[in-house]
Amino acid sequence: MSIEPCPAEHPSALKRQETVQTVSRLLKQAPPGEFDKAFSDLRVLVEDDNLMGEEASGFCAVHNKDHFAPVKAESCEVLLTRHNELEESRFLDPQSQVSFKYDHLKRQLTDFQAHPEEDEKGEQWRRELHVSLKAYVDDHYPEGLCSVFIKDTAVRRILVACIERHQYKPSAFWNGSWKSEWTFALAPASTSTEVTGTITVQVHYFEDGNVHLTVTRDVEETLLVTDEAQTAQDFVKLVKKAENQVQNGLMEEYQKMNDTYVKSFRRQLPIIHTTLDWERMTTAKIVEAHGIQ
Repeated sequence: MSIEPCPAEHPSALKRQETVQTVSRLLKQAPPGEFDKAFSDLRVLVEDDNLMGEEASGFCAVHNKDHFAPVKAESCEVLLTRHNELEESRFLDPQSQVSFKYDHLKRQLTDFQAHPEEDEKGEQWRRELHVSLKAYVDDHYPEGLCSVFIKDTAVRRILVACIERHQYKPSAFWNGSWKSEWTFALAPASTSTEVTGTITVQVHYFEDGNVHLTVTRDVEETLLVTDEAQTAQDFVKLVKKAENQVQNGLMEEYQKMNDTYVKSFRRQLPIIHTTLDWERMTTAKIVEAHGIQ
């Protein structure tokens, strides 16, 4: 019996696949609020408009779900995440109990359909959690948004809460975002559950420089399970405590950097109270090196 060798994949197909993977990795690192700019720059570098055009929607969809992109319309208000994606480009707003198609490139919502929750008891838990979490978000994150989702399994209900707040100030040379994701399960007759959370802060400052800050903190806590309302309130207290710790830690680290590293660096510079003309200094060095009079 002879074995025929497998046909090698066409070189152009391999190159295309590698390009798509590379572009995808780079776009995942795009700072908050700068996906469009990063995509445009990569489009110039790749020099393949057909490829970038075909993959654009997919790149944008991944970015939106990773960053909990908020969408607001008259009939719904929800975060785009992997937890409420029903199928490709279709998402669920559990609070309004509607689903819709979302065009990631045009940022448009269409084809709204009713999508009621069949698990009435699970929906009671989800709504109580949403009410308590929304009150916290409204108080702590101006223009922030939260969404709570529920997933049923054979033996338990899984609740997922997501928070997103961003502020983009390109005119002031900075963009930033804060997001957190919290998950816990409800099992029959259980009096406690484990809450796992991830808090992510991203900031990009780019005035005469390029400074990126990314902070990620994982949280694991135990939550007592009583009735829907009390459990929701206790959950929000847990979230508030963890997020305040991250915020305070960031402020302490910022002050430490400002008092030590930044000041020690500044003391090595001449105190002339004016901006150095680097272009003029470089020209002078070139002239001196060539002995030009």
